Amino acid sequence: MADVKLEVNENEVPLNDLMEEMLENLIFGYLKSAKGIPKDIKTIGIEIKL
Repeated sequence: MADVKLEVNENEVPLNDLMEEMLENLIFGYLKSAKGIPKDIKTIGIEIKL
């Protein structure tokens, strides 16, 4: 399993194993279908500012 961390307003949101796996699968599913993404992914960083 990957090391998954979620932060909101710079505060870490605790995730149980199920939520970590769901978030990981959601992001990997998107990246696998996107063009130009390398097959050998080492790290992923996502930041959304509202």
